[in-house]
Amino acid sequence: MKKNKNLFIKFHVNIDECVRFTSETKDHTHLAIKDVFSVNGYYFYYVYNRNEKLRTHSLREIDKEEYMTRRKELLNTPPKGVKCWKNNKNIFSLGHYNTGYWERGIPASDCIFITEDNPLKEVHEAVLCETSLRKNQEDMLEKAEKYEYARKCGGLGRKLGIAYQNVLRIGPEKGKLMQFKESYDRAIKKAEAMNLIEARQTYNGLHLSRASRKLILDKLEIKYFDIDVNLLDLTELENLLSKRLETYTAESLKIAKQNAADAEYATRQRMYDDLMGSSRRQKREVLSELGVEVDALDLNKYPLSDIKRVLAATLGHEVER
Repeated sequence: MKKNKNLFIKFHVNIDECVRFTSETKDHTHLAIKDVFSVNGYYFYYVYNRNEKLRTHSLREIDKEEYMTRRKELLNTPPKGVKCWKNNKNIFSLGHYNTGYWERGIPASDCIFITEDNPLKEVHEAVLCETSLRKNQEDMLEKAEKYEYARKCGGLGRKLGIAYQNVLRIGPEKGKLMQFKESYDRAIKKAEAMNLIEARQTYNGLHLSRASRKLILDKLEIKYFDIDVNLLDLTELENLLSKRLETYTAESLKIAKQNAADAEYATRQRMYDDLMGSSRRQKREVLSELGVEVDALDLNKYPLSDIKRVLAATLGHEVER
């Protein structure tokens, strides 16, 4: 079973024997405890350390041989006949108990057992099982709540004509959803009326970064409240802009190829050489000369090779250089 690092196990068990050694600084900033104890014929070693910044626990089951060794070591630690003593910095004590309880709260992940049926492991496993059951119940309740929330959002989305993801992000509050819907519809109309350069700038801005996407939404006056703009579904707006730009790309290519074919020989040769070079500036200048609105294009995806082939053919080149 997976141990929860944040879960403390509360142990309270009858002991057969316990030897406890403590060491604490006189200013009480540091404390160390070592317990060697047995419960119903099982043996355990516990270490606790505390300083100004950190507390650590370790509980592990040990075999009888190690138990006897550690027990003897602790019993022989103090000066003869003394149970409490000190030096310049620390105060020490040793206790030896044959009755009573061993009681500690320890992180579940700091407990190590080597047998299956020892009484401390039974306590450990019982707490883990109870915690696991409670978490499963909480998860089921949370799942039911999420399902109900999603169902409500889906219904509102269909009723208001808003993408499910947007309803999910904004929340099932009809007033806020209507504000988003109305502002989004207005933004669609603005996008339809944009010139090609504005359309390209808007489309690019929606895909560059979170900050640029936010600037575009603010410019279009879309009400998105405190939602992460990268989580909004703006498919309708993006598709509208994309379709316009793709249409222009196809139309501009036809115009460019025709104008390239109709140009004078010297002009065609110069254009061909410029397009075959590596200068991005020269490519833009050639496209502008051929009647293309370069700022409305994604130059990285523009089919310049089609124009090169037209020019190559009119110049008498059998293959494009």
